[in-house]
Amino acid sequence: MSAFHRPGNARLRLESLETRAMRSATVVDLTPRGSSGSVDGALFVQADPQPTGSGAIRSFLRIQGAAAHDVVQQGFNTDARPLQFDENKSPTFTHSLTLGSVPRVNIGGTFYREFLLDVNQKSSQPLLSLDELRLFVGAAPNLTGYSAATGQLAGLNPVYSLDGSSDHQVLLDYRLNSGSGSGDMMLYVPDALFTGGNYVYLYSKFGETYASNAGFQEWSVGLSSVTNTGGSISGFKFGDNDGDGFWDSDEVGLSDWQIYLDTNHNQILDQGEIYTFTDATGHYSFNNLATGAGFAYYVREVPQDPWFQTTVDPPVIYLLTNESRTDVNFGNRQSFG
Repeated sequence: MSAFHRPGNARLRLESLETRAMRSATVVDLTPRGSSGSVDGALFVQADPQPTGSGAIRSFLRIQGAAAHDVVQQGFNTDARPLQFDENKSPTFTHSLTLGSVPRVNIGGTFYREFLLDVNQKSSQPLLSLDELRLFVGAAPNLTGYSAATGQLAGLNPVYSLDGSSDHQVLLDYRLNSGSGSGDMMLYVPDALFTGGNYVYLYSKFGETYASNAGFQEWSVGLSSVTNTGGSISGFKFGDNDGDGFWDSDEVGLSDWQIYLDTNHNQILDQGEIYTFTDATGHYSFNNLATGAGFAYYVREVPQDPWFQTTVDPPVIYLLTNESRTDVNFGNRQSFG
């Protein structure tokens, strides 16, 4: 087993990675920041927060068990309905995936297909185990009938399996990347394996060792095709004592307010949307944002009683290359009945 690191745009290099036993499985331990490992030619990398925004992280498989905690969750992407396991039923989040839509990247002279995993756990119980992972290639977008006994999908053998040579697990730590929707692991699978069709199917199972406890796990294609990722949006939340919508010199910032990117523009912080909290000065920021006309940002706050917002919602933001928007502020005043 080996590890590799990717500093900036430098070429990836291989290093040794210590393994340890968890039950009978060999563990790829991605709980240290910057850690990585390989299993049967595929590369697993603890991910830094990824570029975000409408059109950036787009789920093709969302796995969400009936319960929100202490569960094993599993599923695969397909256009077929009904779904077989714990997949989210919405075609927005669970659907077919063409091979051509998965980025092809060159790492050390070998071409790989790039995938991104985003997980959600409680901060108090942040560990999650990825226990099974299999990828299939098919000729149709609506295959179904996964067999746990054979590890096949619609009678097809996987082109890659995490347990191909022996039992493996990947251990993840939700605390390394705050919030939801920013990504937690990059998966690189050798491109040469993807033969036999134009559609890619990804089956995964979580929680056999460290259970899911806070909702869904989500797979997206990698974001190497998003090249302009130098944008940022920041501002302050302040106490607008006189309610005039302006930040006056005698007014102070408000800490621990939740600010989010309202991807679907419905004025609600939905699961999967990026969020952060204001610091002691009332400041917040979103960094590594994709830029260009294809990426629309609606910045919103989560209301708190007995406060009401005195500033209007910021208009939609489209960032230019490497643009930093620093003046997206929110004012609030307490209601005294």
